[in-house]
Amino acid sequence: MTTKPRVLFRADASSELGFGHVARVCALVEETEAHGLEPVLLFGGDPASVRSWAQDHGLHADVRDWSVTQVLQEAAHPRTPALVVHGPPLAAALVPKLPTQLRTIAPDDDGRLPYEMTAVVNHNVHAPALAATYPRAHQRLLGRRYLMLRRDIRRYMRGSCRPTGHGRLRVVMTFGGSDPPNATSRVLALVPDARPLELIVIAGPGFRHHEALQQAAEVARNHGHDVDIRHAPDDPGGLFVSADAAICSAGGTLGELAYLGCPALAFAIVADQVAPLRAQHADGLVAGGHPLDAIDDDVVQETLRAFLTDDELRASVRRCALATADSEGAKRVVEEAIAP
Repeated sequence: MTTKPRVLFRADASSELGFGHVARVCALVEETEAHGLEPVLLFGGDPASVRSWAQDHGLHADVRDWSVTQVLQEAAHPRTPALVVHGPPLAAALVPKLPTQLRTIAPDDDGRLPYEMTAVVNHNVHAPALAATYPRAHQRLLGRRYLMLRRDIRRYMRGSCRPTGHGRLRVVMTFGGSDPPNATSRVLALVPDARPLELIVIAGPGFRHHEALQQAAEVARNHGHDVDIRHAPDDPGGLFVSADAAICSAGGTLGELAYLGCPALAFAIVADQVAPLRAQHADGLVAGGHPLDAIDDDVVQETLRAFLTDDELRASVRRCALATADSEGAKRVVEEAIAP
């Protein structure tokens, strides 16, 4: 019978919410295990997709529609010193009701968590400027020093991606685990014919726009590109490492690409990606920098053209982004906030 301290992880995922929260939690789960703790995964959202995602990543998750009362009951277990809750609605519902002796850790992107808690973790580049928006957090773990990368990304060495820039570029396109606005189809159909590409298009586990994606792929093929659609691939890190560039949304994938050294053109596809993307673009860490719903197709196409035809721009983006990322972020979070 185990006597290990338990760490609860509460997060949701679905085609509407995306899979970024459970993916980020996954990095912390791996580190808690490495530190001799027992992770207990309380996941919700879309049951089939979340169970499939967890199984693919070797995780045992109890997937259900978790009520606040049920989480509080789990938190009352005598071997439970800490809880990690990811997602503003979940934090708003749970954190004010948790016992004060429980260590409460909240990963966040928005910069709007006014609750008393042990630690807030915001791994965005611009996060240090948001310190005042977490007035009651006892610890503020802010910035890319706390980038939470899963083991299937960290198993590749930092900077493993070595773009060549010669011949037909190999470009990975990914807009997250679910891509609610179907940015993948829109952007794929707009890839210009200025340079023939080998396009690897990732449709995540919650992606639902398959017919539109097939139509967009035909448009891209008519523009002279090879298109290979991968549905929830087992090893996205391997695809990133073998690419010359990436076209993506502005969520956690940007940290993965920065660590691996794959230059990225990014569009914000949800509101909480806008500020992080602008900060990264201002620092030269990504190309593009636009909220996708704020620009028309001509601007999208011209942004793609500029990135794909400018070898020096991609090299600069790679160099600047790589300098910000290492593999120790999740370990730092566990050692500074969860394990004590």
